[in-house]
Amino acid sequence: MVDHMTRRRNDLLGWPLVAALFKNRRVLFIVRTAAALLFVSAIGFGLRYPAVAENPYTTAVFWSLFWPFFMIVSIVLIGPGFCGVCPHGVIGRFFSKIGAQKEAPAWLKHRGIGLGILIAAYWVPVYLFPGALKTPWVAAALFAGLTLLALFVFSRYKDMAYCTYLCPIGSVTKSYGKLGAVRLQTYRDACDSCTTFDCAKACETGLQPYLFEKKNSMRDCTLCMDCAQACEAVSLQLVKPSKGMFGEVNDRHTIHTYVYILLLAIITITMHFHHGLGHSPVKTQTPWYAAGQWLASFLPAGVDWVGFAALVMALGVTGALVLGGYAVAAALANKPFKSFLHRNSYALAPMMIIGSLSHVGSFFFLEYASDLANAWYWLTGSTETMKPLASMRDGWVHLFSLFGYVGALWSAVILYSRLGMYEFSTAKRLAAFAASGATIWFYIGLLVLSVVVRSH
Repeated sequence: MVDHMTRRRNDLLGWPLVAALFKNRRVLFIVRTAAALLFVSAIGFGLRYPAVAENPYTTAVFWSLFWPFFMIVSIVLIGPGFCGVCPHGVIGRFFSKIGAQKEAPAWLKHRGIGLGILIAAYWVPVYLFPGALKTPWVAAALFAGLTLLALFVFSRYKDMAYCTYLCPIGSVTKSYGKLGAVRLQTYRDACDSCTTFDCAKACETGLQPYLFEKKNSMRDCTLCMDCAQACEAVSLQLVKPSKGMFGEVNDRHTIHTYVYILLLAIITITMHFHHGLGHSPVKTQTPWYAAGQWLASFLPAGVDWVGFAALVMALGVTGALVLGGYAVAAALANKPFKSFLHRNSYALAPMMIIGSLSHVGSFFFLEYASDLANAWYWLTGSTETMKPLASMRDGWVHLFSLFGYVGALWSAVILYSRLGMYEFSTAKRLAAFAASGATIWFYIGLLVLSVVVRSH
């Protein structure tokens, strides 16, 4: 263990205010407890006051605070930082110590389970049953169910197994965490002579922080900062955003590839199909609208079949563009397709996360700010209400759509840089870039098309 360290200027733990937060157990306990109380209160009020008209609090906490700001914005800024204060993580830190501490069975150690839960429990209902999850009792029941699952897994298995394999949010933060501007590392000169490995002993997830920099991967790190409190050689480095996506990753998981492809299709592309072009003058001319209307003619009512058709088509188009484009690029590089795909799929990440900032930014003024204010008024018993800060008629709101172009450009830069790891001629590298970037070019086309059709 190292008791003192002269820190670099970009080490955030050398900044007094940051150190006071991340290295002070009492401060972290207060922050985590506050997040847990907010979470539990939203569930409790949702079950007690199940209707929208009588409870604006529950859905505001989950969909106007936790999802956009604790998830999307925090990933862009600090990677998996939300995991460090996540209410389920707080539960796990306690129950994993007093539980059975068994090794998780092989069937449970599948990183796709959490991703499957996220898609099945959230995104499929969003498109098939729009508005359902904005009903307080439905949102409360969803998170209550996840909490009970977390309690069971934490109390039975060791190494924070729920966070690693089952958490639907964990599958996202671990995959997109490399986009963040901070990285947990250690001072190598201090670690080279270390014989106690206190940072690894302190880690609830069983990780080895002293290897993070060498492998260019923080693996399942949640930034709980237990290791930083155990040893002064641990650092929280301020780095260039996406730095970890430009170099070779020596600890890759195939789940990251599936996360990038599936969430790009389910969130980004489907949203542009169903809500972007679906709210434009060409709505009735889109193939998903025609397919949805056809399905609605003979399938049960109460389901948004247009949303279902948009989802299926987005999955098909995205999958074809990614797999087809990468197959061509792999052939040009004379590399096996599967390894080429997993090695370079990181380039898909910015389109979803950075592109989602356009939604978060605009909806802060359209919904989130007023939702949170009205939730506070309701909680305090006030009769006051707040109207949205803007409407879609305000032209400046659409400026947030520029984040979509930033995300596409960011993806293109990462992709071109990663292709530099292969022995290409300039012509072949450009050809591989054009092919493997097919999804990027399609996404840019969608952004431009949305602007064009709305301007007429």
